[in-house]
Amino acid sequence: MTIRARAGARVKECSGEFEVANFPVTCATTKTVSEGKQDCREIVSGPILVAKQYTFGIAVAWSVKPDGTVEESKNLGVHVKRLDDNPEECNISLEITILNRLKNFHMTLCDPTYHGISSQKARGWSRSFDMPDSRRHDGVKGLPLSDVFDHQAGWLHNGPLRVVAKLSVVVSFDSGVVSSNEASGQQEVCQSLQALLQSGSMADVALKVGSEEIQAHSIILGARSPVFERMFSCPMKEKKDKEVHIQDLEAAPVKALVKYLYTGVVDQTSLDNDNLALSLLEAAHRYEVPGLVERCVQVIVTRFKVETVAERLEMADMIGSKYFKAYTRLVERRPALLRDIIEVVAPPSKKQRRLKGGASK
Repeated sequence: MTIRARAGARVKECSGEFEVANFPVTCATTKTVSEGKQDCREIVSGPILVAKQYTFGIAVAWSVKPDGTVEESKNLGVHVKRLDDNPEECNISLEITILNRLKNFHMTLCDPTYHGISSQKARGWSRSFDMPDSRRHDGVKGLPLSDVFDHQAGWLHNGPLRVVAKLSVVVSFDSGVVSSNEASGQQEVCQSLQALLQSGSMADVALKVGSEEIQAHSIILGARSPVFERMFSCPMKEKKDKEVHIQDLEAAPVKALVKYLYTGVVDQTSLDNDNLALSLLEAAHRYEVPGLVERCVQVIVTRFKVETVAERLEMADMIGSKYFKAYTRLVERRPALLRDIIEVVAPPSKKQRRLKGGASK
């Protein structure tokens, strides 16, 4: 058998969009100082960029005059800010796109080089950053705030400014000796278990959800879920009757849960819809499947909206999610945050007008 050594960085991609409503009014009334520079202001999203244990927000910055009024002749600033409390530094590469109403005029800034960033630090293109030669960063070159405020220029989408960020984050390092057949062997096991689930062959337990019934194997359910393990190893009704009646959940999330228990895979269709993703999260929490809980949370946290954040934070307390709790801590530190976050939506697929160059800080 061929043996190969494997070592290197494990990278996770994440992306999100920050929409700032009534941007000219927001600039005129926001008092949050950017990066300690008294002549700069900023507004920061919640932790909408999530890469394992690291979370980031998208920030928009601008300059003000000594009297606090907006300095429209200075360039707009955009950057990302690391929001988690993990003491370890992580490395990121960065791309930020400022959306124009005309797709051909989107402005994209790229820094493909990986740079270290610590908790509560920022990186990007903003005048609140210091350059190595002791001068201030120019911000987004060629985009003064006067142009952003000009409705005919296309940067405001009926009032809001929209900014998309994409990060590549080094989340861990792999090292060790791995069999070349390991990956294909694991895939073969998952495919066989999925076929067993689909066929219902040798099934010995029925999961009853409403009018639907899911045939399954108690030994597999018990091996993957501590809740099922307790049901089938103790003298409980479920063990005797070989039936599990599931209340307060619909069939779709339960089927997705069972498939995950057999294969470790969750269908993307179960995550694309907020209601399905939340139902699947509830099922994963109820049956103590932490891997699936984390997968659902990583998706849901990128789609926070002002009108649903209270409900999401209530669920965070229920499931004890570290990602939701990070959001809670952020809100506790910055009570005005909920007024700042407008909406998180999926980023566009096309990015135009690329500006290459290193980000600062």
